[in-house]
Amino acid sequence: MAESLKREARMFRDLGHPVRLKVLCILAREGRQCVCRMLPELKVPQPTLSRHLGILRSHGLIEDEREGTMVFYRIADEAVLVMMRAAGLPCACGESTKQPKGKAR
Repeated sequence: MAESLKREARMFRDLGHPVRLKVLCILAREGRQCVCRMLPELKVPQPTLSRHLGILRSHGLIEDEREGTMVFYRIADEAVLVMMRAAGLPCACGESTKQPKGKAR
């Protein structure tokens, strides 16, 4: 139990970064996106964005999919959107036509 709580605490701590929240908002709003489409809105260097994406992926919040040399990211599960709505993030409150792969648990 203590290990599980530590893991969950780390996830919430990692979610406390504005760039990571903005990434989740972009993916909730736009659906599947490549890094090149997110960079202009985020205004961070590509290596910085890649590091933030890796952190979100390590917590299972986003998934990646390769197509040739391109990597696309998306919200991993509907439960992520539920969590974002519960946190009051306005970007997760609207109905998106671009649904994540999984269903809420």
